[in-house]
Amino acid sequence: MKSTYARAMKGIRISEGGFVHHKLDPGGATNYGITQAVYDAFRKSKRMSQQSVRLISEAEVNEIYKTQYADKVRYDELPAGIDYATLDGAVNSGVSRGAKWLQAALGVSSDGKIGSQTISAASKADSIATVKSMCAKRMTFLRGLSIFSTFGKGWTSRVARVEAESVSMAMEARGISKASLPIALNTESRRASEDSAVAKGAATASVTGAAGGATGTTATAGADWSNLAGLESIILIGATVTLLVLAIYLIHRSRVNKERAAAYAAVAAGVSA
Repeated sequence: MKSTYARAMKGIRISEGGFVHHKLDPGGATNYGITQAVYDAFRKSKRMSQQSVRLISEAEVNEIYKTQYADKVRYDELPAGIDYATLDGAVNSGVSRGAKWLQAALGVSSDGKIGSQTISAASKADSIATVKSMCAKRMTFLRGLSIFSTFGKGWTSRVARVEAESVSMAMEARGISKASLPIALNTESRRASEDSAVAKGAATASVTGAAGGATGTTATAGADWSNLAGLESIILIGATVTLLVLAIYLIHRSRVNKERAAAYAAVAAGVSA
């Protein structure tokens, strides 16, 4: 495997941790991010007896990561940075889903299988922009899951770390100097922090607008709801709900960018250490 693989594996192992069996996780029992089902299939292919994924060996972990994930996303053929972002998505949400985020970012057919068309498009693409697009699409998908309220905080931190580390890999592949790399990463951190502040401010304004609409004290209404006709009430209620939904989305965006800012700053600090 190419040089970025060890770095990618280090990040994935940190994100996945050890044995977990959360009752709300549809993947069931996992160890180092490897589900019981994946482990069972691996052991069966080796004509070995079934056992709990809790007992998985280091050698088995390494072989599964390579054969079941890295090889299937054609890790060695992807540009630096894109390789890690794709692999982490595959480990976290399945090979097909990880491939689709890459394909959607590249604008090629999203069939969930990385073939020659995807490899060719990736080799010609702006790696940094592709990584950011992939991670944004990944966050949109994760936020839509019913279990986001349970796992969302951890997922958000993970995707932010993957983005920052992957962008750092892409920058290094471009030939950025060791002295310039932390500066570039801190610039990304500052931009994300600014975006977080803007989203937070917009969310506050949306909540204020919604509160004003709910009390009938908007600048255009100037009257309580009891004086409004039925259609006007429906319109006002709809506008208030829309503002609240927008506020929730903006709060989410603010938190995502706050995590991105922290992740880029952390990678920058590691590079300059």
